[in-house]
Amino acid sequence: MSIEVRSIRKRFGTFQALKGVSLTVPEGELVALLGPSGSGKTTLLRIIAGLELPDPPGSVLIHGEDVTFRPPGRRRVGFVFQHYALFRHMTVFENVAFGLRVRPRATRPSEAKIRERVMELLRLVQLEGYEQRRPAELSGGQRQRVALARALAIDPQVLLLDEPFGALDAKVRQRLRRWLRRLHDEIHVTGLFVTHDQEEALEVADRIVLMNEGRVEQVGTPDQVYHHPANMFVMDFLGQVNLFRGRVEAGRLMVGPWPLAPQPADLNGHRKARLFVRPHEVEVRRQANGSPGLPARVVRIHSAGPQVRLDLALETGDLLRAELPHEAFHQAALGLGDPVSVTFRNLRVFAEP
Repeated sequence: MSIEVRSIRKRFGTFQALKGVSLTVPEGELVALLGPSGSGKTTLLRIIAGLELPDPPGSVLIHGEDVTFRPPGRRRVGFVFQHYALFRHMTVFENVAFGLRVRPRATRPSEAKIRERVMELLRLVQLEGYEQRRPAELSGGQRQRVALARALAIDPQVLLLDEPFGALDAKVRQRLRRWLRRLHDEIHVTGLFVTHDQEEALEVADRIVLMNEGRVEQVGTPDQVYHHPANMFVMDFLGQVNLFRGRVEAGRLMVGPWPLAPQPADLNGHRKARLFVRPHEVEVRRQANGSPGLPARVVRIHSAGPQVRLDLALETGDLLRAELPHEAFHQAALGLGDPVSVTFRNLRVFAEP
């Protein structure tokens, strides 16, 4: 089932949480809502679930049907909260069965059908044998899987998840997000999840919706939003990035007194620019190799990890971070305080606002 929101606005007192958001989630996709705190992600999710109403004239459609004013219980939407929201006095089995037991008598399955459905879901979320335990007897990751099974028990048209792994430690979070991706590939329910974790969004989602200050900044696949950011916000927000400033002078892009590149076409009519480059796209040499580069000095070396991270001080006063393979670092024989020449493989340039 597809999800569509049209011109969604939401104000809480004087705070405008959403500012005309329109978005379509195609049937069968798992889409991430990603952005900083206060960007409107959870508010949008709650409006789709029916837990909040949008301000007029916004509307919510599920599979082409307008459900804007339909109560949550009649939308067939599964909702998974960050903090599980399990019933502590109930067993795992009863928690998962809850949504089926509270259906109107006319549509309520028989006890045999309920048991069959619950056991099927516990196998799906890999919790066979845990049906008689209570939430206090489970780990955080197991509780979240129970919450997901409970949301799936009602055969939802769409599945909404609000930071489903935010309360878990890093190792458990990594395991569960890979598990969620495999689960989605198996059941193909349309899913929309809120996350602050960029790595989680890039690894799990089919598409990512980047939000900021109540607006959508970019929608695309993980590859598109990471490698082809639509604007400065997306470039700066997503992944590790260096930022420094330049200017246009006589048809050249300058940083301090050093020419760096021909003037980009996007800077026509602009004199000031912001330059972005990811650490793994920074090349560091003891001597200039003929390409336009910037003089710098090594001020810190971090060698623990899969790559060596160098903190570099440009002569302009800007600080950059570079990431080098261990082999390249040892071949360069760099040490603290060494002067180096810095060039860039993939420099993104935006006009100064």
